[in-house]
Amino acid sequence: MKRQTRSRLIGVGVAAAVVLVTVFWRVRPEPVSVVAPVRRDVMEVVVASGKIRAVRQSVVGAESAGLVESVDVAEGDSVKAGQLLGRLRLGETDARLAQSLASLRAAETSLRGEESLLDSAQRELKRAQALAARKLVPVAELEDSEAAERLQRTKTDSARARLEEAQAEVAKVRPEFGKREVRAPFDGVVIERLVQPGTAVTSSTGWFSIAEMSTTEIYVETDENNLGRLKVGQAAIAVAPAYPDLPFKARLTQVGPNVDSERGVVGLRLAAEALPAFILPNMTIDVNIEVRRSDGALALPASAVSLQGEPHVLALSGGGRLEMRSVRVLGRNPEWIAVEGLDDKTRVLREVRAAAPGARVRAVGTDVIGQPRG
Repeated sequence: MKRQTRSRLIGVGVAAAVVLVTVFWRVRPEPVSVVAPVRRDVMEVVVASGKIRAVRQSVVGAESAGLVESVDVAEGDSVKAGQLLGRLRLGETDARLAQSLASLRAAETSLRGEESLLDSAQRELKRAQALAARKLVPVAELEDSEAAERLQRTKTDSARARLEEAQAEVAKVRPEFGKREVRAPFDGVVIERLVQPGTAVTSSTGWFSIAEMSTTEIYVETDENNLGRLKVGQAAIAVAPAYPDLPFKARLTQVGPNVDSERGVVGLRLAAEALPAFILPNMTIDVNIEVRRSDGALALPASAVSLQGEPHVLALSGGGRLEMRSVRVLGRNPEWIAVEGLDDKTRVLREVRAAAPGARVRAVGTDVIGQPRG
């Protein structure tokens, strides 16, 4: 009997111990990670993506129709104002200009010859006049010299008229010939070549699209809900995804003016303070526009602040329970939120969604961000 009683007592004790352990673990406060606010600068930004584009961009082509004879530049080439970009094969106009120029050269040669003969005839006339005045030559010889001079003057006037006609013809044909050439209207970069040698074109066909990269802008779009935070003059950091380690400064120059109601976005224009050499037309650009800055404010990790409804945190009370504390948001970014309404000794739940107000918890982790809890 004593042995049975002892065994029974041991079994009861073991069962009681199991119950006590189970109850202890069930009622033991849940461990949570807490943090305390720290003073730091918090910069609030609006993030947007878009592209770099030239303020001045033009599509150029020949003023006449025909077949493209040559294309002298490629996409990406830098060009200077007036530089030859391509040429049109005009055929008939080429022949007309060549014939006109040949006629002009012949007329110039003819006029020089006739003017030389006129000069000789005039000298001969003066000699005859001088001799006739002294009665040294017959009157008939003087009359012959006068007739020869008049005839040569007529021939010279005719040669001069033919030269003027040749010049007029060249002046008429040359503009048509000039229309076969395509030249750059300003210094820039060829961003698109639209024709190839042999392409049939009209006077309205574009050959090249040229962008003047000396005046550029960054165009991005952002949610219209950000309108209240954006102002002309705000500083920004721009980054080309192709060169993530080479950011450059920019400034917001225009907001809107129109909102795309279908997509709920508004366009923004920014100007780079100094455009990097690697920038190309239509390159994708990401911008971070600084819309608000809180210097030296108490800040918490973004995960510690709930922005649903009235902004709040879950603070650890003296009894180890969590209580809701309202805060005023001074500024925020994806990592940090600057708040007002707490002191630097308040410990709050690092993950505000990890527990509910009133829950009894056991603090673990850190009290001050980056410093071990004592």
